[in-house]
Amino acid sequence: MVSRVQWRLVFVLGLALVNVRVAAAKGWEPLEYTLRMNAFGTSSAFPGSALTGPDRGFDPAIELGSSVRAFNVYKVNVSASAGGHVQQEFTKANYGWFGAGTQVRRNKTVYTLEGEYVPNRNKFPSDPEEGGPFWSWAVTGGVRQALSDRTRVRVEGMLDREKFEPAFALRDARGRELYGQLGWTPVKGTDLRLEGTVARDVTTSQKYTKGSHWVGGGVVWSGAPGRADLGFRSGVRQYDEAILGDSNFQRRDQYIDLRLRLTRELKPGMMLALGAIAVNQTSSRLDRNYDVHTFTFGLEWTGGGKKP
Repeated sequence: MVSRVQWRLVFVLGLALVNVRVAAAKGWEPLEYTLRMNAFGTSSAFPGSALTGPDRGFDPAIELGSSVRAFNVYKVNVSASAGGHVQQEFTKANYGWFGAGTQVRRNKTVYTLEGEYVPNRNKFPSDPEEGGPFWSWAVTGGVRQALSDRTRVRVEGMLDREKFEPAFALRDARGRELYGQLGWTPVKGTDLRLEGTVARDVTTSQKYTKGSHWVGGGVVWSGAPGRADLGFRSGVRQYDEAILGDSNFQRRDQYIDLRLRLTRELKPGMMLALGAIAVNQTSSRLDRNYDVHTFTFGLEWTGGGKKP
């Protein structure tokens, strides 16, 4: 008998195939492709887990997409994507994902709709008491608006679902998140941004239900040599529904992370990317205090599409 997970996988693959077939139809531009291969090394594979440790691995991904003009005022783009996450030491954390998306642009406004499905993943495989296998999906819709030649605003809302195996049903979760970003270009080649989110995850057990928010900012320098993106985030998580006796009772996590990403074009259609992330968290639960450092090295290939 076909399981629900298999049916969902068939649905997402079917949706991606429809997007690709639509993009290949008459009137659409030739398919564009983007292939990414990122390698990473981290000081802690599962921050906060009792049996965590350093690890390294890969995050491969591929995306196909195309666009078309509609009614002379809209530009419509559809895409299908897939990828994976592979770790060397904690192999139970390996998983794959599938996605599809649509963008509709009219003048200075862009509407977006994206979906992602993960058929099988393991949360905290280094500490089974804190996690377990689950499948998940997420849908994100948003709008991007240029307020002027130098100012832009972006708003997105996301719904997600995590369904664990029966043994971990207490962690089954439904989440929602609101994201906002304000961008400003004071001079050519320099972009500033202010961003933040508010999120809520409701689980079967009050022990894991939490609210969270973060605010951050960043600056991007771009020019002939390449591009540099420096940013930070500062956030809080609170488990405000946990009751006396739960390990998360009155738990409050505070964290800050710094991110740097450098990219440079090696040749037309090929990009090199280097990145670093440093995260520090303090918590009312002493076992959830940590410092983590992650470094990434990536290559990106793009091609196809309409020839100049």
